Amino acid sequence: MRRFATLCFLGLVSVTWAQTPLNRPVPLLTVAGEVSAGTEAERFEAAERALEMGFPSIAEGLFEELSVDARVDRQRARLGLASALLEEDRPAEAEKVLEGQQEGRGAAWHLRMGLAAAQQRHFDAARHALGEVKAEELTTDDRAWYSFLRGVVADAAGDLGKAREDFEQAEKMAGSDPAKAQFVLAREQARLRANVVNDNVLEETRRNMERYQGRKIGYDYAKTYAAMLEAAGRKNDAINVLQRQLLATPAEERGAQDDFRLLLGLVAGGAEGAGRTALASLVAHGSDPLKQRVALRVLARDATTAAARAQLQALLDRLIATPTAPAIIEDLLVFRAQLALTEKDYARAEEDARTLLQRFPGSPLKVRALGVLTSAAWEQRRYRTAADLAGKAAAELPAGALRAQFNVLVAEAWFRAKDFRTAADAYAAALRETPEGEAAGDLMFQRLLAEIEGGRLETAEKLLDEMARQPAFTPEERWQAEWNLARALQLHGETAAAYARVNRLLAAKAPTGVLSEELRAQMAWLQAKLSLEAGEPGRTLELVDALIASGGTLTPALQVEIGSTAVLLKAEALFALQREPAALEQLQKVRSDFPKSDAAVYSYIVEADHYAKLDNTVEAQQLLTKLADDFPGNKTYAPLALYQAALQAERRGQDANYIEANKLIEQLVTRYPRSDLVFYARLKQGDLLRKLNQFPQAQQVYESLVNNFSQHADVLIAQLALAECHNAQAANDPGHAEAAATLFEHLRDRGDAPLDLRVEAGFNLGYTLLRRGQVARAQQVWWQDVVQAFLLNANQAAELGAKGRYWMARTLLELGGSFEQQAKLEEARNAWSLILQSKLPGEALARARLAKFNPPEDKP
Repeated sequence: MRRFATLCFLGLVSVTWAQTPLNRPVPLLTVAGEVSAGTEAERFEAAERALEMGFPSIAEGLFEELSVDARVDRQRARLGLASALLEEDRPAEAEKVLEGQQEGRGAAWHLRMGLAAAQQRHFDAARHALGEVKAEELTTDDRAWYSFLRGVVADAAGDLGKAREDFEQAEKMAGSDPAKAQFVLAREQARLRANVVNDNVLEETRRNMERYQGRKIGYDYAKTYAAMLEAAGRKNDAINVLQRQLLATPAEERGAQDDFRLLLGLVAGGAEGAGRTALASLVAHGSDPLKQRVALRVLARDATTAAARAQLQALLDRLIATPTAPAIIEDLLVFRAQLALTEKDYARAEEDARTLLQRFPGSPLKVRALGVLTSAAWEQRRYRTAADLAGKAAAELPAGALRAQFNVLVAEAWFRAKDFRTAADAYAAALRETPEGEAAGDLMFQRLLAEIEGGRLETAEKLLDEMARQPAFTPEERWQAEWNLARALQLHGETAAAYARVNRLLAAKAPTGVLSEELRAQMAWLQAKLSLEAGEPGRTLELVDALIASGGTLTPALQVEIGSTAVLLKAEALFALQREPAALEQLQKVRSDFPKSDAAVYSYIVEADHYAKLDNTVEAQQLLTKLADDFPGNKTYAPLALYQAALQAERRGQDANYIEANKLIEQLVTRYPRSDLVFYARLKQGDLLRKLNQFPQAQQVYESLVNNFSQHADVLIAQLALAECHNAQAANDPGHAEAAATLFEHLRDRGDAPLDLRVEAGFNLGYTLLRRGQVARAQQVWWQDVVQAFLLNANQAAELGAKGRYWMARTLLELGGSFEQQAKLEEARNAWSLILQSKLPGEALARARLAKFNPPEDKP
């Protein structure tokens, strides 16, 4: 199983509040579409549930997709695919799938080979495969099939007592009613295949059937005779015999009728005609719930076309709606829910599953219903709901593979819901009961990613150090984890810590052969990049030269990727060393040597950044617009170049420059409407319009962002800007003042908003109230909802960033000023003193204000 592709693993710089969008080329990181532990668990759970519930054709499709997916456990998928084909009575195809598996031919593989051989009446091969099976290596479910295969082999050898004992053992080991029905069906099909027919035996059986007509022994002879006809290739004759027996059997003989209907369905098939009619009648009117479940399985198994599924749907609808519903009503509800889930009819699937849970809270099918609900929520991306449902399913199960699988689903669902801290705890719980076939290292890796995404980098560092000492965490996983952590530290401004970790890792040197060259090169590139950010451009040049020299064993494509990004990094190091001509030469080199690479395109951004640092905004802007004009098809860097060109125009600070910047923003949005930068471009457009005093137009831009990007990670920034826009128009329209206050209050109270943003909103709310003459209310908001909530609360204060601390200082300065206006000098002094005590920005201003109240020192 492969890793879940996260932001850190892709090496992208996240776009968060108060950050300029930036996306630079990072080598060797094309991992889009990777599959996480939870995604794999959900796909396998759906396939395995379909197989157990009697939908092998659906399971076949799901397992087939998994079996060709290099990102998942393909051995497990092939075994599942073989099981589905065996259920569909396609043993030759199952055998072919198994033979294609060159590795991992363990007990489970030999068991399925034996079952495939037995279905083809190759009993010697089945006996040989059975001898290869080590029962202690089998899962609980497979042990039941092991007993079943022993029964088939014994039956073929004429040891009927042993066969009966093994069949009974298999049914006893089945964990649920649907599983028992599966074994009964398999047993009956095996008996049909086991008949050895000659004309004398066939004729004698026919005479006995007629001699004992109407008696129990006569019914047994009739079933045997029909089975012999089927084995002799006389299917139509077998069907006719069974239909005549059904007509002749008295209504009181319900058990015999059940047997004849089931056998007729098996011989004729459940897709259409007499077989489907007999099975439907057995489901509706049968006296034996187990045989009714078998009939339901055959109907579901043979419903391989849209028309057949529609007929099955109609049957289920009719039976469920009947006032005197069959004894297997719980099975019917779950079957219909599974069928609806397959057809993507989520509302129907959820309704039936919930009906079962409400009407039959103690049902043995409760976990199956919860599984349907989990899949429905997952497929609709309602991950919090999926986590809750998977947790309930796990709580209903004993320790074992299925419970462990649901535990992984819980963790993955929380991860996808972006509740990373809960996800980290859930992965830790899943590790205590690792699913069969799931590598513990995969779950360890996911847990670490959850800690990183949750912002708990210190915890992640300690956790990774602990994981590195565990044998289950392979060197490859360790290095991948170190990459993710180092990138996260880098993005959070902790370059020194990231650089130190990478240096330690590379100095230790993993054993030869255990790491891919790709990963080694990836880490060496990161080391060079971090050395530059750590202020060691001289070492960067050394590391880059070593990196380029080591690329000989990489594929040509990777050599290009490494070479281009390394030359680009070298140019940046030379700029840092103030060797501009040499740096420009390297930029030309990357453009000429690697003209089609992302690094060549990005080189214009690097050069523009150099000129921007020299305040040569005109040259910087020209380079950025050149990139956008020369590479319009590059949907990553062309919109980024237009965005940054707008920033350079804005820096010149005149109205004409703001208008020019606004035009560049419009170009970006028009040319690249699906770019991730559209949100930030529109946000910048609103700022530009405010600078041009075009507040109504700015308001429209912000309202459009709030309405059209309601799920965007930074939509709260747009809400804050909208509030500020209303506030700027409040002098001439009280309605704007009310709108501003409402928005500021909403943002201040948003528990999911960044603390810095909440502090800024709280300051603005108080300031809005102050301007409206509500001084006492403003003071209350500033003190209670800002200072006490986010500064005097030690846990919250520790989370404040630079912007939050700035707005906290502004709050205390204004709070003190309002007290001063009221001649409450002691309270004013206390407010300003908090700035000094908390080491907030603006200490000089706070000291100056405090100095007005301090008595002058006596001069000697």
